[in-house]
Amino acid sequence: MFNIFKTSPLLEPESAEWIYDTFAWALSQFDSDEFFQRSRLIQPSNEFFPGRVDSVHTKAETIFQHSLNYSGLKHWPFQLVEPQNFLQQLPPSVDNINLARNSTLDNTLPAVQASSPLQVSYNPQQTLKPEDLSSSFAHALAQYLAMQATEAAPGGGEYFAEATEVLGIFMGFGVMFANSAYTFRGSCGRCYNGAANRQATLSEDEVIFALALYCRLKNISTKDATRFLKSHLKSSFKKASKQIDQQPEQLQRLFKFQA
Repeated sequence: MFNIFKTSPLLEPESAEWIYDTFAWALSQFDSDEFFQRSRLIQPSNEFFPGRVDSVHTKAETIFQHSLNYSGLKHWPFQLVEPQNFLQQLPPSVDNINLARNSTLDNTLPAVQASSPLQVSYNPQQTLKPEDLSSSFAHALAQYLAMQATEAAPGGGEYFAEATEVLGIFMGFGVMFANSAYTFRGSCGRCYNGAANRQATLSEDEVIFALALYCRLKNISTKDATRFLKSHLKSSFKKASKQIDQQPEQLQRLFKFQA
């Protein structure tokens, strides 16, 4: 009779298990030292995204460069291309690949060589919503990174978009992904700009769970984690944290990657 007082989990066990598995895959493939020692929880603030801009492309370039630095991939040959100059094509081959990452300002990792620049573009409408734009950039960077993995992500090619969104959260962009996972239309249809929204592949709850897992592994307090979260997501974050703490064996499996 007392079951009515128990809090239901945020995610079904199968979905939570997949996110744990995807974190384990990321830790095994993409530099666990970067994750545990250097990666930071990126926040939508001037502290993380400083700079003055005078054009749409300059704004996109500024957000891209900050996002690239925080991903730990500044030593990769990425190039931001204006939409009208971007040609969708197969990614160029990457040579002398080293999956080490370093998100600090003194990243001195050897430059990764490629047959041509690794091009990333953007939707100009998203410059109106920097969180959506930074998340889109992080997802694109994660996709390039995942293509160099020695093992496929959990779920294989069918779940590539979803797994690389988790990888973006793993790189520290969880708050940005969470705040841009779903956009309310609001009461004024003329104020709504669907073209500015990020095209999410994970549900809001899945993003929040992955964010809570990142924060639990990094020992980031709930107060710091939710400081810039949309208000309606804060209770879900606490619910996810409680579900994670009820599975210590999953946490221990991931902590084993810590040097």
